[in-house]
Amino acid sequence: MIQRAIFLFFITFLMACGAKRDPNLTYFDKPEDYNDYIITEQMAVFEVFDEFISLIENGSIDETNNLLNKVHTRAKEASDKMNKLADYKENTEFRESGKALFDFYVTQCKTDLKEMVDLFAKDTLMTEADHQRIDEIANAFDKKEAEYNQILITTQEAFARKFHLELVDDK
Repeated sequence: MIQRAIFLFFITFLMACGAKRDPNLTYFDKPEDYNDYIITEQMAVFEVFDEFISLIENGSIDETNNLLNKVHTRAKEASDKMNKLADYKENTEFRESGKALFDFYVTQCKTDLKEMVDLFAKDTLMTEADHQRIDEIANAFDKKEAEYNQILITTQEAFARKFHLELVDDK
């Protein structure tokens, strides 16, 4: 009888305490806050990237390289935030698609976008082959970015349906 009372007390105690949250993770109690957190990171990366794109053809090489580094840093920061974002009620797809998009930017900043900046640095010494390579990089980037972005949109929509959110375009 005493063992049973102790067992029931222990079970009740565990249920009252609930699951402990990892202090190294970011948690949200409302699905709209979780959604906004991911989309805010996406918009911040897009904003810096748009600055980079507007500068790449007309800015100085130093300015362009600095902005490329800024895109890399901001995308890495967003990816790190996704690594520290707890799932929302066992939903991971939305977060992971955001992370994949941000990781794509991180990789591109160190590879293809860096190559593009280096080609633009040739300025008047650019060859036809250099122009073609810039076009190849831009087209491949646009295609892959659109794929990652579409996956993010699709997982966001699924998240919204599951948790009964109305998505509003804030453009």
